[in-house]
Amino acid sequence: MSSKRIFVIDRSRTIQIILRTHFCNAGHQVIVCNTPQEALGILPGLPNAPDMIFLAIDDQREAYKVIDVAKRQRADTHIVAMVIKEEQEDIQRTVKTTDVSYLIKPFHIQDALALVSAPVPGCASSGTRTIVREGEA
Repeated sequence: MSSKRIFVIDRSRTIQIILRTHFCNAGHQVIVCNTPQEALGILPGLPNAPDMIFLAIDDQREAYKVIDVAKRQRADTHIVAMVIKEEQEDIQRTVKTTDVSYLIKPFHIQDALALVSAPVPGCASSGTRTIVREGEA
């Protein structure tokens, strides 16, 4: 598995630390920030666009702007929307793109790592994926 550039955007410091630690241990480069607003300030200035963005999406519209900016910067950046189950359908209708995966909170780190090691978006096997643990649906 090759190293990926991963951008993590979540208000939860705990989620930031867990994802950064596990992704770095797996050999990936990781940038974290707290808010979509902060990400919008960082994203355009990055020398290389991220391969993946793990983005917590809530009721603020700024998260959708991050997706737009990321896709304009590099069309094949894969977005992983970290959402709560009750909001997934509304978010899917708003995002309207097939190359977004959904990681349902609370999630297991193995699920996040599985998304990072999945095939590169744009391949025949990519598309919308939702990871929900058994018994949590």
